Formats: sequence, structure tokens, C-alpha cells
Amino acid sequence: MKKYVPLVIVFLAFAKAECQTNLVEEATPVLEDLLVYLDGYIEPAAEASVTQAGAAWYQSAKTLPRFKTSIGLHANALVAPKKKQFFTVNNNQFQELRIRGGEEAKIPTALGPEQRTFFDFIIDNEEYELQVFEGISSEVLGHPFLQANVGLWAETELLVRFAPKITLDKSNFSLYGIGLKHNLSQYFFGSHRDFELAVLANYSLFDFNLIFDPYTIESNQGTEFTTIDGALIDSHAVIVQLIASKDYNNWTFSSGVGYTNSWIDYRLTGSDDFVLNLFNTFLVALGETKQSYRFDLGATYNWNKWSVTSQLSVAHYANLSLGGVYRIN
Repeated sequence: MKKYVPLVIVFLAFAKAECQTNLVEEATPVLEDLLVYLDGYIEPAAEASVTQAGAAWYQSAKTLPRFKTSIGLHANALVAPKKKQFFTVNNNQFQELRIRGGEEAKIPTALGPEQRTFFDFIIDNEEYELQVFEGISSEVLGHPFLQANVGLWAETELLVRFAPKITLDKSNFSLYGIGLKHNLSQYFFGSHRDFELAVLANYSLFDFNLIFDPYTIESNQGTEFTTIDGALIDSHAVIVQLIASKDYNNWTFSSGVGYTNSWIDYRLTGSDDFVLNLFNTFLVALGETKQSYRFDLGATYNWNKWSVTSQLSVAHYANLSLGGVYRIN
């Protein structure tokens, strides 16, 4: 009898593979529809993270003297307008998904509230339902972060920032970044400068962990499709800015214009099953690179080794940053 066991295992493996192949064929149109839905659901949160990740990298176009250091504690505040908390979908956008109770629906994004709107779909002749995902339900997104600046050679400055994990409702996010600032005025004005001009390049990673109540997608016959309980969103941004500043008594006034190249990596979390793993493979399709512009306007008050700084940044959203900076030496 034992000699037949390997044959049985091989048969079951092929049967499972065949079953999964059939599931892929049946589920592919539904998964493609979910990509359309998730694109609208995720995009406002990704835009918000890019806006905040690029804010308040500088207070002046001047650079610190070589090996001099400053440490700053800052806070970002971004207001998400109502139009970014909801988006509209209609049945013409989908192959298999159908909006329950109508042809069109206004549903929440990742920044919006919970809402009991359902999609219906059919796989393998079984009817399933999916409730739209809930968001963080907050109009104001705020977080503190630390930034350290170190002067290097040739009027160049290294910038490093970090935001600890901040909890918002059940979700949380953190921020990491590194950048270089190089003064350009040295090439045009020498040591006698009416104003300062610099170029700043930085990379930021905004790690957003969206958590919601576990939701099992199951058919009316009790067949479970998968269970989803959140989304992990990694928003990457590379920003190059031209910045200018001018000192007036104890004040420093600054402004800048920047170009952003950003992309997101994300996946849904929940049950560790074939369907969710397959869907997360499909999500790679949403990791496209996007370009945008940003504008900054700031004012800083300096006394002794301290500075109090503020900056208004406009990208996808408007973001206000406030902070305190201490020059160590």
C-alpha cells in the first residue's frame, strides 16, 4: 500500500494546481475590478503622504558650517478636503462587480469614514458580496518628526529625518527620510550675498498601516473567498527643489519650488490564503510612478542657538509645518 502513497500525493498536488488554475481564471475579472476600486481608494492617502513627506526639509538656503549640527522637532498638519474623502464609481467601470442598489455610488477613500455600501459578484456560479473598505475618518492628518542636519564640505548639508509610529484611530504611520542640500550662491556671489540660493534633493518613505475590522468575503452558500483586515501602504518620494532665502534682522524668509517623483507599494493584509496572495500579486500593477510639483513659503525667527520655524507647503494638498530647531555647536 505504501508504494501508492507518492502517487496519491502527486495526484492531489495536480488536482490542487488544477483547482487553483480554475480559480485564477474565474477570479481574474473580479480581481481586475478590485484594482479599479482600490486605485480610487488608495490614491488620496498616497497623495497626502507625498505632500507631508516633502514638507519642511529646510528653513534657509544657507548651509551649516562643516561638522556643525542642528536638531529640530517639527509637526505637520494637513487638511483633507471632503472631495478627497469620497470618490464615485459606477457599474460601467467594472467587468463583474455590481453596485448593490444602483448604477453609481459615492464611496469612501482611505481618508474617509466607514460606509455600508456593497459590491456583488459571482465566481464559479456562487454569489459573493464585498463591503467597501473603511478609512481613517479624519479631516486633519498630523504627525511630529525629528530632523538632524550636519554641515559637510563645500557648503553641503546632510539631512536625516524620522517620525515615530503614530497611531490614528486603529491605523498607524511612520516616516523616514534622507537628503542633501548644496548652496549655489557661493558660485555667483562669493561671500557677499544679498540672498541665498540652494538645491535640495531628498528621499522619503511614508509607511502607512491602515487597519480595519476583519471582513470575510463569502458566498451566499457559505464559501469563503478570503478575509481582509487592512492595507500596508509604502509611499516613496524623491524630491528635487530649488530654494531661496533672505535674512532680515532675526528673521529668515524662504521659498522653494520642487519636482516630485513618487510611487507606492502596497498590499492587503488578512488571511494567508491563495486568493489574497494572488490579489497582492495583482496589486503590483498599481505601483506606477507619478510626477508632481510643490511650492513652499516659510518664515523662521532666530535667536542665539534656537529657531522657531513655520512653512506652508502646497502639493496635492496644503500642509502647514511648525517646529523648533537647536544648533548644537
